[in-house]
Amino acid sequence: MAYTHDHPRPVVSIIMPVFNKLDLTRVCIASLHEQPTAESFEIIVVDNGSTDGTTEWLQAQQEAKRLKAVISGENLGFAQGCNAGAAVACGKYLLFLNNDMEVTPNWLDPLVTTLDHDPRVGIVGAKLLFPDGTIQHGGVAVVEVHTERLTFGGIHLFYKHDGDFPGANRPQQMQVVTGACLLIRPEIFEAVGGFDAEYWNGNEDVDLCLKAGREGWLVVYRPECEIIHYESQSGPQRWAKVEHNLQVFMKKWHGVAKPDFIRDKQGKFQPTPENKVSPYTQPRLSLVEETPYRASVVVLVWNALEYVRRCADSLLEHTGEDCELIFVDNGSQQETLAYLAELDGRCERAKVIYNGENLGFAAGNNIGMAAAGGRYICLLNSDAVVTDGWLDRMITAAESRPGVGLVGPVTNSITGGQKLEAVDYDQDTLAGLEDFAATHAAAQAGKIESALWVVGFCVLIKREVIERIGGLDEGFGRGNYEDTDYCLRAFLAGYSSVVAKDSFVHHFGSRSFQAGGVDYDRELDEKFQIFRRKWDLEPTARQTGNLNLQQLIDDGFLPALHFHPLPPSPRMRVLPLARWEADRWVDRAERFYAAGKLDNARKMLQAVLDGMPDHDRAANDLAVILWRQDPEGEGRDRAADILAQVLARDPRNEDARWNLEQMEEPTPV
Repeated sequence: MAYTHDHPRPVVSIIMPVFNKLDLTRVCIASLHEQPTAESFEIIVVDNGSTDGTTEWLQAQQEAKRLKAVISGENLGFAQGCNAGAAVACGKYLLFLNNDMEVTPNWLDPLVTTLDHDPRVGIVGAKLLFPDGTIQHGGVAVVEVHTERLTFGGIHLFYKHDGDFPGANRPQQMQVVTGACLLIRPEIFEAVGGFDAEYWNGNEDVDLCLKAGREGWLVVYRPECEIIHYESQSGPQRWAKVEHNLQVFMKKWHGVAKPDFIRDKQGKFQPTPENKVSPYTQPRLSLVEETPYRASVVVLVWNALEYVRRCADSLLEHTGEDCELIFVDNGSQQETLAYLAELDGRCERAKVIYNGENLGFAAGNNIGMAAAGGRYICLLNSDAVVTDGWLDRMITAAESRPGVGLVGPVTNSITGGQKLEAVDYDQDTLAGLEDFAATHAAAQAGKIESALWVVGFCVLIKREVIERIGGLDEGFGRGNYEDTDYCLRAFLAGYSSVVAKDSFVHHFGSRSFQAGGVDYDRELDEKFQIFRRKWDLEPTARQTGNLNLQQLIDDGFLPALHFHPLPPSPRMRVLPLARWEADRWVDRAERFYAAGKLDNARKMLQAVLDGMPDHDRAANDLAVILWRQDPEGEGRDRAADILAQVLARDPRNEDARWNLEQMEEPTPV
């Protein structure tokens, strides 16, 4: 979108302090005008007493309505210059940009999308590249250096690495990004007092980010925004007060802010327990409105009435009024339906959803998750019985450390580390259960154990996790491994799983499957194969436990593959897919195609078209894959329909026409 000087309120105010170096400012301003972006913006240039013709050039540019010029007449320094520009800005967001920059196409859009879609994020930064394509800035880590002299401050990550280095090309949450390109909400900028003018051209950006973080805002690095940075071209005054800046920063933040890394005397970096550098995944869903419920418990029901009744009774006894209870019936018989109807009628906070048929574990729970309004959502099997304080202890575990997204309790009957070796109560009649749970809770009070995943018989999920990775994968059908899959997706999205050792939930185990005559072992084998193929694991992975985690981490969370939408619900809003992101998904799909991973490419392209049906490049690519996978059957027919729709929108689309002609040619014998 072109520069909108007269827009009543542009989306972004680009604020650029300058001191001489007119040749660089010309290049930067020209690139802002020339490179396409979906967002409206204004340009505010603050002249810090330049003497090389910059002042006159800016005044001429302002007369031509290409920017706003703020002429100070003296060198105010970076902090005061930026603050002066912010004082006259009218954009929805403020973006501080050095003048030694050259922006690239759609550079601004990923930054704006982050703030538009994620109300927790206050500051967003970009990936900055040297002209030779190596990295100048890939985010900033806060480091405490233990050498002859103790120092504390920020260092640029991935400095001088190749621009395509995998670690630098994943969105990250961190404490600091560089002020050379920094987007911030104006209300935050004002609330923290803007840039601190006690610094002089150094550490102002680190200080600003830490102030925002102290107020609870997230700082995010988005490598999808790429800018060429000629770095520190403002002259010798840039380095005039390095020691002063260090001392101001140390006095203000050392011992207050927590370092991400410690650098020892040998130059080695060690992450600290407080390290805040972690993967970032933007939301795809948002809650339409807040509800009075702290938590929502979703109970999937399929017959086994005796156990459903026990589960419901325990929930009514051991969960507070700030918890809603959602029972989702998956096609039970009449006696179970009658009980659920009676429960719905007598309990205000209980809600029953009737599916009318067995949609499977994942699909049934997704319906409940979509209807849930709590800040936490707990999926609970209908053959589980909760005990006093169970939910409060799980929520306490979820809030115990940054990044926890899923919590499981301990139990009597399950696979893995959540199962206690022995329980001292009758597991059939449940005589003594409450006393056992209370004694166990006292002995394990506050203990939390990290886990790669927790079992889905009872799992507490933060709403923000659901907003980012969606629901369970319905491709697992009736049940099994969708919980493992969900935890793995959450892990790649930057969330950890933990076990609340002091929360005990009794589990009878597979009672719905038994009531339905399901061969559980066979189901387990079949669903593992689905899991294995989805994550490209070795056939022996179930025996060896080798999930090839490093490769999965390197690939990261791929929203087009790893986000699973929830059913439509008045409580949830689907956030729009931005054009810049759709284009990147298509780029990735084409790389999958070139590597022979046609299923991944097909899924990514379908995700693009689900969010942006008129994306012709995605449609063309998807048609080719469908035709290649099924050249004589339904795949070919569907491919032809897709191409016909592209040509209906754009009769001059040569790719679609050529592809369609190729499909219509007879297959050689």
